Amino acid sequence: METLTSEEYKNIFRENVEKTEKEVFKCNGFDNSIKHKDKFSTGLLCYVELRPGLWLVIDKEYFEHDLSFWSHHNEQPFPLISHFHLSSNLRTITPGMKEIPDDYIEYVGRNYLFYLPNIDEIEQHLAGEHRLDINIIIYPDWLRSFSKNFEFLPTSLQSFLKDEYSPRFYHDVGEITSAMFAVLQQMLDAPYQGMMKRMYLESKVIELLALQFNQLLYQEQTIHLLVNLKPADIEKIYHARDILIYRVDNPPSLLDLAEMVHLGERKLQQGFKEIFGTTVFGYLHDYRMEQAKMMLSGTKMQVAEVSNAVGYAHLGYFAQTFKKKFGVTPKECQLGKKPLK
Repeated sequence: METLTSEEYKNIFRENVEKTEKEVFKCNGFDNSIKHKDKFSTGLLCYVELRPGLWLVIDKEYFEHDLSFWSHHNEQPFPLISHFHLSSNLRTITPGMKEIPDDYIEYVGRNYLFYLPNIDEIEQHLAGEHRLDINIIIYPDWLRSFSKNFEFLPTSLQSFLKDEYSPRFYHDVGEITSAMFAVLQQMLDAPYQGMMKRMYLESKVIELLALQFNQLLYQEQTIHLLVNLKPADIEKIYHARDILIYRVDNPPSLLDLAEMVHLGERKLQQGFKEIFGTTVFGYLHDYRMEQAKMMLSGTKMQVAEVSNAVGYAHLGYFAQTFKKKFGVTPKECQLGKKPLK
């Protein structure tokens, strides 16, 4: 796997950029729609400054060769990043940072919120990987314009807005909910052009941030209520959740999962019930179904491909399970019929 610095990759990017007015994602209304093709990847980058201090970036990329991309977060002031991961997992290496693991994966179908100034990181992309991300870049002055009262925000956001030198933080906020996915899809399929499109996108960005901040606040409040679990156990249970997500197509047994995170089976099951409100494999089932719904609604994958991607070898059983969960068949969902939940 070849490793490039941010400057080396920017030079390659600049040499292979083709600015275009072609309506991919209906990009009219963005400040720029940039296509590029080089030996590593083919991609489209759309970005717009909606307000001073508020940017929307849509990044679609297909990697033809393995690539490690090294960068340093040295922008001053450094913004808050809201990240929605819609396609492919992303491995990131950040050695020596206490706020985040040295080596971690961002998973498709999840959303993240982070403030990580002055760090080095390496992103690893694999050949054949399709990437689709929506990122919102937020500077504190824009966020402060809504109110001087921060008490109903998650703790880390309060610090970000109050302190000139806020501590770093990185939050795996949770799954992209149905409400979030609906907003993301509306952003990708925005029905307007020009000024009206920018107005529409701004309203959707604000709606999406409200949903994300509320999800983070709920996560924070839930952890505070977990009186029967030690902090170390909570961390292990979230690690078990991450393993299930990463191996959604071939999950470990309950015993193997418990051994992987160094918890007893009973403690693992109890922890899942307390944190996520369901059993280990109840959580896996719900995650598979939500992922399948997202793929059927937002991609051109065949039903059989979706079934395999979420770990169902038998297409008929997948279709039956999907209809039981959502009230419509996978094909009906793919054709635009709205699920009941």
